[in-house]
Formats: sequence, C-alpha cells, structure tokens
Amino acid sequence: MCMYKQHDALGFGDIFFILSVKLISVIPNVTGQFLKSMNKLPPILTCRYFPECSGCEIHGEITPPPVAKELAAFFKECAALPDFPIAISEVKGWRTRAKLAVRGTAEHPLIGLYKRGTHEVVAIEDCPLHHPAINKAIAQLIPLIRSHHILPYDELSHTGKLRYLQFFVERKSRRVQLTLVVNASSFDAMLKSLVKQLYAIGGFHSIWLNFQTDKTNVILGEKWEFCEGEPYLWERVGSVDCAFHPACFSQANPALFQTAVERIREWVIPQSHVLELFSGVGVIGLNLAHLGCEVTAVEINPYAAECFELSRLRLPPEVQGRLRMETASAEKALMHHQVLVVDPPRKGLTAPLLKAIGEAKELQQILYLSCGPQSLQSDLKVLFSQGWKVEKAEGYLFFPGTNHIETLCSLMRKERA
Repeated sequence: MCMYKQHDALGFGDIFFILSVKLISVIPNVTGQFLKSMNKLPPILTCRYFPECSGCEIHGEITPPPVAKELAAFFKECAALPDFPIAISEVKGWRTRAKLAVRGTAEHPLIGLYKRGTHEVVAIEDCPLHHPAINKAIAQLIPLIRSHHILPYDELSHTGKLRYLQFFVERKSRRVQLTLVVNASSFDAMLKSLVKQLYAIGGFHSIWLNFQTDKTNVILGEKWEFCEGEPYLWERVGSVDCAFHPACFSQANPALFQTAVERIREWVIPQSHVLELFSGVGVIGLNLAHLGCEVTAVEINPYAAECFELSRLRLPPEVQGRLRMETASAEKALMHHQVLVVDPPRKGLTAPLLKAIGEAKELQQILYLSCGPQSLQSDLKVLFSQGWKVEKAEGYLFFPGTNHIETLCSLMRKERA
C-alpha cells in the first residue's frame, strides 16, 4: 500500500511550471525558491474584488499553488516520477464560461459571485479572469434589467424573476451564448421584450431561457427554451469542431484544455479501442477517432448526446464510422476495450467502477483527467493495488488564482509497462 507524507519546500520533487503561450518555465531549486528562466518573471494576477469575492484564493505572483507540491510528492513517492510538469496559459481573460448569481434590486442589480462563506453577492462587472466578451455582456444587461424592472431573485422569500446568468463565449466570433435562469415557468411578455432588445444590441451568439422554480441551490432547472440566434455554439478543440448546447459541460479554460487534449492524443495507444466515460459532448473521443481509434463514448445527458451526433456528422465518413455514444452503465461498457479515458467529477471514480476496471482483463491503458486532487490520489492507490502503474503525469492550472490543479495521468498495467 502506498504511503507518503507531506513535504515542505525542500525536496518535494521537481515541478516544472510552463507557460504554454509565453513559453516561460519556472523550476524550483534546492531551497524551494523559483528560478526564472529566459529572464522573465511569473505572471501577476491582481483584482480589485480580492479577497471579498470567493472566485480566487491566490493574489499576486502566480506560481504553482500548494496542491501542486502535494501532488508532486505523491507522484514521486508512490509512482517514482521525479518530475511533475505544470502547464499554464494566460492568467487574465481566459475564462470563456461563467455562471453568475443575480441579486440586489431591479434598480441596483448585483451580478457576480458570493462573498466567501456567505450568500451575499459581490458584483464583479469587470472581472480580470473573464473573457472581455463576458464583461461586455454584463454591462449590456444591467441597464436593460433596470429599464424592464426585472426583479433579481431573493433566496429567503423565493421571489424575484432573474436567478442566474450563464455566459459561454464562442472564441472565433467573440460572441456570447447567454442563458437567463429564471424563477418562472413560461416565457412571458416582459422576458420576451428583454431578450429581443438585448439580442438587437449585438454581441450575442444566442439567448436561451432556463426555468428553475424550485427552492434550491441547484443553478439550472430541467426545462430550456431557445429564444434568439443560433441553437448550438461551435468550438474547435484539437482537430474537431464540437457543438455545445448550454446544458452541456464545457471547460472554462479552452486554451489550456486544448493542451490537455493534445497530450491525450500523444499518449493514447495508437488505433486502439477506446472507451470514454463521463464524456460530455465527447470532445476527447472525437479527437481520438480522428487519429484512427475506435471510440465508444458513454454519457447520460441527452443534450450531450445530441451535440456529439452533430459533431460526429461533421467528420469524414470513415471517421464517423469509428464513433458511437451509449448510455450503458460504465461497468458493462468496459468489456472489449483496450483504453479507458475518464474525466470524472471532483469526487472521482465510484467503487463499482474501480472494481470493474480491475476485472477488465483486456484493458491496457487508462488516461485519467482529474479535477479532484484528493479523489485522484485515492483512486490511484486502488489502481496501484490492481497492478496499474502511472507512466506519465502532468498538471494544468486551469484556474489561475486558485489552489487547484487538473491532473492528467497515463496508467499502464505493470506487465505492459
């Protein structure tokens, strides 16, 4: 059983900090300080909403966050990996997707995130992390909320119409797919007037309504209505154009996610039979099929399945034939596949799925993209006990300003490794 202890800055394993856009690398020396290569300093993140806004935990110089040291120590002691590279792109303007609460009054609407530890909203009308198109959309919304006297939601009384806003920027056009999450069950005249005027201003790819009438902290309801613009947003990821309905998950940092997808393309066993679990719209699987792999994607979200099919149909016929999406249980789908790709929620893999992986004798490789450092370490310990070995691992600072790392691992069975 793998055991490791927390390390201080001395000797926690080498972390390479790579700015994938600006090509700056930062390597800790023996004292744990950072040496700056190419005579460039690490990027600086400053924000006038810090520390009141809960969006960021780290301010100032962006270097590998504390969790990176923990992961580097884990991979060094439990997987014999001497280095843990970490990639980062821009630290400002990278966020192309955001969900923001709407509170306050019709005359003074507050659009932003909660104050740390509360449900009081901090208005962040010009967040430096947001793509400029999001900040522009917020500025366009505020006067129309006032002029239409749209009441923001009040959690205590469960009154008010506008609960949340979801923004998704189409990078090629810099237009926003906007979703208004409303405490209503129908598209009434007031909302129709707001939507029509807002879309006429310009800068919007599309406008959707999501109806959430439950007294809950869950942001989105089950009912959607398309109002204006184009129904699906299209993003180029790797070698594939991918469709996105607003109900579908997408990475908020697409530039850095693209780097992770490219790495998966490099690491996968060529022309293998691939099973992608937690696939969403199937971005990773669509890219692997383009390389010659036979891919089965598993996803329960019907909107994601719809987007997957639209994206598949844009591919050449010979690639289309290598792709399919199922809603079968993950455990049953493991049979007859050589490679497993997983990008699970923060809680990681379930115990039944881990058991099924151990029993899947044809499985040769696992490509694990994790957003939960603690669950990743727990899952890897189980996989180690089954005879799996981490061959490669990299970190991605998807959310600069936070103590959070996305981690990509390639595991092989020990007999193959």
